[in-house]
Amino acid sequence: MLINAEKGARMCISETIMNLIWAPITDLKDVKMSGNWMWAAKCDGEGARLVDAVGSLCRGLREIGCAIDGGKDSLSMAVTAHGELVKSPGTLVLSAYAPCTNVTKVVNPALTASAESRLLWIKCGGEKNKMRLGGSSLAQVYSQIGDDCPDIEDFSEISKVFSIVQGLLLQDQIVGTINKPMILAGHDISDGGLITAILEMAFAGNVSIGIDIKNPYEEMSSLDLLFAEECGIILEVSCPDDVIKRFRDSNVQCQMIGFASDSYGSNAHVKIHVDGKLEVDEKLVDLREEWELIGDKLGQFQTNTNSLKEAKKVRENCQKITYKCDFDWFYETSFIYHQQYFSTAPRVAIIREEGSNGDREMASAFTLAGFQVFDVTMTDILSGHSLVGYRGAAFVGGFSYADVLGSAKGWAAGVLFNERVSKEFENFRSRSDTFSFGVCNGCQLMAHLGWIGDHDDEEEVRKPTVFLDENECGRFESSFGPVKIERSRSLMLSGMENSILGLWSSHGEGRFTYSSSLNLKNLKSNGQICVRFCDDQGKIGSDYGSQRLPYPWNPNGSVEDVAAICSRNGRHLAMMPHSDRSFLTWQWAESNDVPWNTRFDQQNVALSPWIRMFRNAYNWCKE
Repeated sequence: MLINAEKGARMCISETIMNLIWAPITDLKDVKMSGNWMWAAKCDGEGARLVDAVGSLCRGLREIGCAIDGGKDSLSMAVTAHGELVKSPGTLVLSAYAPCTNVTKVVNPALTASAESRLLWIKCGGEKNKMRLGGSSLAQVYSQIGDDCPDIEDFSEISKVFSIVQGLLLQDQIVGTINKPMILAGHDISDGGLITAILEMAFAGNVSIGIDIKNPYEEMSSLDLLFAEECGIILEVSCPDDVIKRFRDSNVQCQMIGFASDSYGSNAHVKIHVDGKLEVDEKLVDLREEWELIGDKLGQFQTNTNSLKEAKKVRENCQKITYKCDFDWFYETSFIYHQQYFSTAPRVAIIREEGSNGDREMASAFTLAGFQVFDVTMTDILSGHSLVGYRGAAFVGGFSYADVLGSAKGWAAGVLFNERVSKEFENFRSRSDTFSFGVCNGCQLMAHLGWIGDHDDEEEVRKPTVFLDENECGRFESSFGPVKIERSRSLMLSGMENSILGLWSSHGEGRFTYSSSLNLKNLKSNGQICVRFCDDQGKIGSDYGSQRLPYPWNPNGSVEDVAAICSRNGRHLAMMPHSDRSFLTWQWAESNDVPWNTRFDQQNVALSPWIRMFRNAYNWCKE
């Protein structure tokens, strides 16, 4: 934008489309955008530049066939400070959206390192023989702006690439007995250019790469080729010859540039050649630490220093996560479409409070397991709604009362300090035919209520013995990682023990603590510790002679890596990480890597092993 406002607007369109390309949508013409302008329009010359940029945007959108249906303008982006006029650079932000036809086919940037896969570089939209460095990240590193920046001379070529990729997303090929996607990973070329896109894909996949790029342009340096931010994409494909033919048949530049191999973590290496000349020869972990440097510096302002050190050590040695699942979990789900089924299905109350946000995920999981699901708010219960007719209660995640009193304390107060509501909850808990499940904020609630912990289930007054304190890392943690299911009394986790599965964690106060060390000892001896955080090899802290795993394998610092606890009778389960956000394969961050992902390609629901715990609750109710 600083070099040429018209070119900047066109490049903004192209990058928006190249970010949307990885999700299958109905049609490119269904794409709508929100356009947000930030510009010092009242300053000399800036109003004219803005007019040029808007005109360029409108023409580009007409050519590609998309439309803007909303947005906002901030046109006073200038201030006088100490007698000097300071202007914000003119900026356009486009947010694109369209109906997604199949969320299970969305592609991420993590290289899979499949044996037969290859990496392809597709360049489109710009002039064939140009790789321009103006306005690039490389120029900024050298405190320059440049005088010639990338541009889109042919929007029809971007439309062609979009159409080809969309077709490939929905197409599989048979490798042995397995259906494999044609596109295994993908990344657009934008900030940092071709080399950055390649390296980020290697970082995400934690794999080795061998790259040899043929420089198609005479008298062009390797620097221009690798760091120019011309429009394009990188693909990892399972059938390279077929894919290359499709692009070349459409007269689109496509070059096979290398492969990824399954040397992981500290053993992974990066070699990049240009025209046979070795330009980069480094360990993956060394390059990734350079890439993480800014994040670590920012982290010093919000994260415990020891946690940052632990995370760095983990990055240096992490391998591909080894998931393990020895139990069967798939079953026919078509019954949920038969209305007569619901008249006899057990009922579960999805209980939420002001500020809760996980009710729909929880409702979906229990519905797919066979339950009649009911949305029950605390306002309903305060107004007299009874829990008598329910077999199960699910306390959802979120931030009840914005956690201003501490996590779930406001929610717990609404139960404990209302005599009728407190009795309603206690009657439900003490019935022998009921179960409950609390996740995240719901887990914190169950701890406050004393539904889990080191006490007899028959005690009428149960003082809390389990508490959820602030994460040891000192900040809210949102991450996906492995957990190990222990042998326990929990009815919901029956038959799932010794499995290593992935879960989302999303909390600021998730560190399990206890009123005394004896409490933890009793919980362990009674079989009430149900789930623990583990590392990429399925090991917990005690396997290394430590009280806990390092951050981020253990995201909150719980002693002995505890992630879930149940009541002594096994009917009430409280879990900090979210199985309600992980019961479908496409919800997993590493969904391409799990061994069961291809099993259900032809099924209407791509269930992950976590559905078993919800189905366990259903079977318990029926039996």
